[in-house]
Amino acid sequence: MSKGMSHLVLVVYSNALASLILLLTDFFICKKKQPPITLSFLCKIFYLSIAGITLMQNCVIIGVRYSSPTLASAFANLIPAFTFLLAIIFRFISAAMPFVFVV
Repeated sequence: MSKGMSHLVLVVYSNALASLILLLTDFFICKKKQPPITLSFLCKIFYLSIAGITLMQNCVIIGVRYSSPTLASAFANLIPAFTFLLAIIFRFISAAMPFVFVV
């Protein structure tokens, strides 16, 4: 990616496209009454998305420049773990929640 689009623009475009697809899917499929969305809830989602997804995507893309793609893909696979830890920190889920593992 030495020529062409900046890596920051790529992350913004990919997140905007994913948000648009999710919003349209939610609008057309889940038409039943949803609970009200509060400002506190929106702020938590914003902080989780900035810290968990956008920052990690930028780190992975910058890391590809300085290291091997194997290392970058290994860190990209850790995104769910980092998001889970942030969800516990922001109390979206509790650590005492029983987990069901399907084998």
